[in-house]
Amino acid sequence: MLTCSFCGLEAQSVSALLAGPGVNICDQCIEVGVRTIKTRDALEAQEQTGDQQTTPTHDDENLLHQAAASLALVDKSRTRLQSQIDELRSRGIGWAAIGAVLGVSQDVAQQRFE
Repeated sequence: MLTCSFCGLEAQSVSALLAGPGVNICDQCIEVGVRTIKTRDALEAQEQTGDQQTTPTHDDENLLHQAAASLALVDKSRTRLQSQIDELRSRGIGWAAIGAVLGVSQDVAQQRFE
């Protein structure tokens, strides 16, 4: 089964999965990459112009792009973690063991991931 090499989502869980030699990337990870590149380019342009005192609008736009990219990564991480927890549970791993590796109590792990 094909999965994204970056976030681990399976092909049927995403809209598109681009395959390359030994690596696959889903449309969601591409979107995060595009946002990251836009943010990087904006910051590089700022450095090249020597504009240390940028307008608040420019700073706000950069921060908005960074926040959007961070949110996408958090959402992917949550989805991947939930999939991993579901797989562990299907293998008979108990909530106490899952909670221990996550640094939370058995009850907290169960409430959060059940």
